[in-house]
Amino acid sequence: MSWAIVADSSCNLRDYKPQAPDTTYCFAPLKINIAGVEYADDAQLDVDELNRKVAEETSASSSACPSVGEWSDLFRSADNVIAITISANLSGSYEAACMAQQLVEEEGGHRIYVLNSRAAGGKLELLVELLDRYLTKNPTFDEAVAYIQSIEQNSTVLFSLSSYENLTKSGRMPKMAGMIASKLNIRILGIASDEGTIKILGPTRGQKKMLTKVIQSMRENGYTGGIVYIDHVDNEKDAEELAQRIKEQWPTAQPRVIPCGGLCSYYAERDGLIIGFAWPTEEDRYFTIEE
Repeated sequence: MSWAIVADSSCNLRDYKPQAPDTTYCFAPLKINIAGVEYADDAQLDVDELNRKVAEETSASSSACPSVGEWSDLFRSADNVIAITISANLSGSYEAACMAQQLVEEEGGHRIYVLNSRAAGGKLELLVELLDRYLTKNPTFDEAVAYIQSIEQNSTVLFSLSSYENLTKSGRMPKMAGMIASKLNIRILGIASDEGTIKILGPTRGQKKMLTKVIQSMRENGYTGGIVYIDHVDNEKDAEELAQRIKEQWPTAQPRVIPCGGLCSYYAERDGLIIGFAWPTEEDRYFTIEE
């Protein structure tokens, strides 16, 4: 039986190669519309050029989710499919994937589960990699679904942002918080809420204070080691320093630093960081798995 791990492009993995046998990874691109021109957030997108166009354009820009047809084509690629989407409260991607699930399952020959990640960026990458590791154990479909549900409940994502224009324009962040932060030229640390929106934790000034606040928040949320994804928007320096700080605090940490794709770059904006991590459960010992 073949497996497919499918995400939308709010997951910033682009060239991920699964370890599990008979397993593929693929993603459905979201779209970014700038001045009437639509850009697909796929592997061919020039993210730096996209960010430049967003910064230069004075008119409103927007994003759009993958179509039902795009999801359906990916769902037909394997016998067993687990899809992971951006938060249902941030995009229509989850709804479109659920519609595609119903359509493809009615055709027969495929078992599909669609997971609402209640997040974006690093949490999705974490879910993809941990699910891939779990599939090496040759689980049943129901076991794999139960596993990914458990990990989703025991993981989260932090956002360290210095620019908030696109988030506030789209209604994904309180307008007043974004205006105040921009005026004071401060970074805001946020976390995914239980509903899958952005919950503001507080402001930070300066790089060192920002990194310290991220570490503190990870500890308060139960992180004890294991895989951490640190996504960045043209900010590899801070991302690498954070990775080093995490390793110093938790020797069993396995940080992965990767650049954001188009969708996450559009919303996290310049210098943004998105940090996805999980904490241990009685059922899962992923955090002890060595590289």
